[in-house]
Amino acid sequence: MSHRRGAVARIAAMSTGAALVLAAAVAAPVMAEESGTQEGPRAYPRAVHAPAQLPGAQQDGPGADRYRGPQPVVGGHEATGEVPFITALYTGGQFSCTASLVSAHWVLTAEHCVGSGHTVRVGSLDRESGGETAQVTEAVREPSGSDVALLRIDKDIDTEYAVLGEPGDVATGTRERVYGWGYTRSDWTQLADRLKYSEGSVYDDNCNVLGATLCLDNDGDTAGGDSGGPMLTGDGKLVGTCTAGNKPTDGSGFGAYSDITQYRDWIDETIAG
Repeated sequence: MSHRRGAVARIAAMSTGAALVLAAAVAAPVMAEESGTQEGPRAYPRAVHAPAQLPGAQQDGPGADRYRGPQPVVGGHEATGEVPFITALYTGGQFSCTASLVSAHWVLTAEHCVGSGHTVRVGSLDRESGGETAQVTEAVREPSGSDVALLRIDKDIDTEYAVLGEPGDVATGTRERVYGWGYTRSDWTQLADRLKYSEGSVYDDNCNVLGATLCLDNDGDTAGGDSGGPMLTGDGKLVGTCTAGNKPTDGSGFGAYSDITQYRDWIDETIAG
């Protein structure tokens, strides 16, 4: 996560005419004009927005061409307390995205993180050690084409799962916190070894950045590696997963998150199946 400059930085970024891309590990830039750019005083920055995955991470499936690029928390803070549901997602043995354990054997993440050869590490603040590991045996994409997916793992993990939000739990002005192991430098280099977080509020709950509708104004910027990571409300409910952020980060505290409360019925049905 990068340091924050607030609304002034957002306005400055808008004037640059840069591109918008998803926050994934291998995302190709998508121009803002092609992505439903919002105009007006609270428009999101016209800077590069990339999927918060890592460069070189393997992807497949219908969203693979749309979601290519990295994202982490630049600036922000290092996590110190337990986050038992936090999950590191690996593709072919390489860290690729952040995720959340939402039941004994299901992990919630971004659709653009889905590839093949996935494993997970659950419950550790350290990206490469600790916690409990498992193999991913199945990926289920949200059927309407959103940037949301569930991954089934090969064993039950007994811990405190993320509490999922309901429709109406998040709106413009909602205070929130986001977590991720994304890059720690504005040029998308140097992954965080230790989990990081940033805090702030939703400044637009209908911004539509590459399909994500929750745009944030935080004390750290979303970056590569943060993709799929959780957004929690002040009372600890998981209401969003990371889709996009600025590349390079600009200190505006920007991040774009998919509102998972819109897909709560699908999530419940998939987990129960």
